[in-house]
Amino acid sequence: MNKTTIHEAYVNYKSEVTRYLSQIVKHPQDAEDLAQDCFIRLMNVSADISEERLLYYLKTIARNLAMDTFRRQTRTVKRDSKLEMPTYHCDTSKLEIDEGVNDLVSHIPNTEHRKILELRVIHGYSIKETAQLVNRSEGMIKSSVFHAVNRIRAKVIS
Repeated sequence: MNKTTIHEAYVNYKSEVTRYLSQIVKHPQDAEDLAQDCFIRLMNVSADISEERLLYYLKTIARNLAMDTFRRQTRTVKRDSKLEMPTYHCDTSKLEIDEGVNDLVSHIPNTEHRKILELRVIHGYSIKETAQLVNRSEGMIKSSVFHAVNRIRAKVIS
């Protein structure tokens, strides 16, 4: 696209794109920044876009930029929440560690999965020993541990 077309698009559609973005992101300053990014992306487009499709094209860019912003914020929140996980030091009493472990295990609603996870991970039994203790197959033990750990991850991370 040439500079004249981009300048005309900026003059004609900047307020509409900014209004569209402010409805999505709910912050006027963020909407302004994203609108600027839309027009920067438009400058990098090598294909010619017809005048009647230009606003639609800009709104598509705007929506994608807003979604990227939301994804980035979500990843930051998840990363920050992982940083707030408790860390245990050598002076931490066994009771405190057990409370933390019990809190994690409490996220598993299925009592059989909970029992298998406790035997396997907390008490250190092998897959074969755990299978014999609960009278289940080794494959079922592996599956139960897998689903229990995923349940805990989902609850703790989100």
